[in-house]
Amino acid sequence: MESLLHTIFLKSPLNLWDAFEEECQKFYEQPAHTFTEMRTRDNKKVRGDIFEDFCVLYLKNVLGYTNVWRLPDVPEDVLEKLTLKRRDTGIDIIAERDGQYSAVQCKYKKHVSFKKNVVTWKALSTFYAMCMRTGPYQRYIVMTNCSYVTHMGKKTAKDLSICLGTLRKTTKEEWTRMCKLEENTMECSLPLPKTVEQLRAARLAFFTK
Repeated sequence: MESLLHTIFLKSPLNLWDAFEEECQKFYEQPAHTFTEMRTRDNKKVRGDIFEDFCVLYLKNVLGYTNVWRLPDVPEDVLEKLTLKRRDTGIDIIAERDGQYSAVQCKYKKHVSFKKNVVTWKALSTFYAMCMRTGPYQRYIVMTNCSYVTHMGKKTAKDLSICLGTLRKTTKEEWTRMCKLEENTMECSLPLPKTVEQLRAARLAFFTK
């Protein structure tokens, strides 16, 4: 995932998130040559997994959580503390900061150009039911590429929705943190570019390898 985000960054698109969605769509729409590939491309779980990987990086590098785990990777002691089981459905990610935990639901939908995509309350009912049965949680976070999320009643201080508008506002600095460019030098052995000239040199070196 970091490699994909890095490649997108070096292309300097008008909007980083839009470019990421375009790359995802290319993967889903490219021709399939086997029945396995056909099943994989049309598998909603695979689409969700790709988006979950992005959400893990976003939660850690943009929102500043110390530890972020997809449910299959949550340490046993954390599962026990939250009375969670790996086979539980509804919660996709657990994020931790300062000893407090947040439950995260990831919802990825294919965009339809003539209408806004929405995550309905019904689609989130399992997530909120699981949050009530487990925990305690500091925040209930919904991350989605849809335009907005509908709630039953008023949102509480614990509710946080990260939707399309927020994702499209991801800055270059935040994107580079998700790429881990601040921790490592680029594959072309050039330092992290800080000027327009350095960025052009990095792109040239990357795409002419």
